[in-house]
Amino acid sequence: MKTLQQAKYDLVLSSIKPLMLENGIVNLKISDIAKEIEVGEATIYRYFGSKTNIVIEVGVSLWEDIFKEINNLKTKETGYASVKGFFNFFLDGYKNNREVFTFLDEFDSLMVKEKVSKEALQDYDLALYNVKSLYDGFFSKGLADNTIKKDINPDEFYYTTTHMILGICKRLAAIGAILSSDDLVQDVIQIKLGIDICMQYIKN
Repeated sequence: MKTLQQAKYDLVLSSIKPLMLENGIVNLKISDIAKEIEVGEATIYRYFGSKTNIVIEVGVSLWEDIFKEINNLKTKETGYASVKGFFNFFLDGYKNNREVFTFLDEFDSLMVKEKVSKEALQDYDLALYNVKSLYDGFFSKGLADNTIKKDINPDEFYYTTTHMILGICKRLAAIGAILSSDDLVQDVIQIKLGIDICMQYIKN
């Protein structure tokens, strides 16, 4: 059972998350957060210590949400189809919740700018690893049912493809079309093509 303190912490965090997704990270101040969610600045500092810590906690919460949603996806017939469903989840997320990818892009930039240590990002890293564990299950199923080629290194494929696909999603969500040439190919088509290329690589 949660303590009262933890319950208050979770309530404040759940109030901050949509605010940060809507307004972005860069220009949002602690004073803005306190005003919007009607909590004293001192309370926010007591719970989180700094704006950077808030951003990390929001990031952890987002990846926990992603884990739950992927875990609840309808079971696919084959491992290959399950891996494709895993990637298509992010395509659907880009279509319907683009602000999440804008947040993730700003998150990366802030962590680099603030030179946040790997130790401070352990909970965030764990949330990412939990999502990967779902992929690992899908990939293993594909190896077992012979729908995925046996000579593919699961970790190499995962990190290469997720960095690529999420990188495209983050770039397009955060920057969009800034050149005339950017309008030549629709953003969703670019993401879908990236997924198709990745899936063709492992198809048995």
